[in-house]
Amino acid sequence: MSEDHSRAVERAFTQQAAAFEDPRLNRLFTTDSEWVFERLPLDSDDLLLEVAAGTGHVARRLAPRVRAVVALDATWAMLEQGRGAAPANVIFLQGDAGALPFPDASFDVVLARFAVHHFEQPEVQLAEMRRCLRPGGRLAVADIVADTAAQPGEQDRLERLRDDSHARLLGVDELAGLVGDDVEIRHVERPLEPWLEQTETSPDAAGEIRAALRSELGGGPATGFRPSERDGELWFTHSMASVIG
Repeated sequence: MSEDHSRAVERAFTQQAAAFEDPRLNRLFTTDSEWVFERLPLDSDDLLLEVAAGTGHVARRLAPRVRAVVALDATWAMLEQGRGAAPANVIFLQGDAGALPFPDASFDVVLARFAVHHFEQPEVQLAEMRRCLRPGGRLAVADIVADTAAQPGEQDRLERLRDDSHARLLGVDELAGLVGDDVEIRHVERPLEPWLEQTETSPDAAGEIRAALRSELGGGPATGFRPSERDGELWFTHSMASVIG
């Protein structure tokens, strides 16, 4: 990860930490995404690593089903936000997803949720995740994925306007090629304004995003957000893919 991008990630998620698990602002990352690892086989003796864990929302939820969990993230404020609500078998650790501080074959399960679109070169982090897996271990990744109907570059441009730590959305096939062939996809409709509020998007950037979505509603270029309007309020769609290898 480049130094500039590392700073963008640190800045963005330090700012977002307090509101990250607020379901009013971020239902996609809380209640709307509980399905992503439901089919992941877990054993009570498993050691599990969550990479780019943020507040450790997934780590905390899966902890009762395994022996122990390490929740690793680059942003200390996010880890601190989740630590107080964690079961005793969850360890919070600050570290770099591109250079995981563990020996080879350390974990039975390694997973990441909604992190890959923040990686400039996701193959680097995913190779590290595989390195840390024991033989026969399970790799699981869930992320927002690109809409193939979007005008090239537009979906990422709008995501980056909201949050400059965004790198790139992978397509479903690209993500599956890096992780595995057990793929489940769901499409989630979201109100636009709480999504913008969560990251404290600047008025100019928020206005540009709204204008792009309204333009698409009027027949303009496809943004990848598939906007709709409900009682005068803009909504959009995020497609999520859960991939297990």
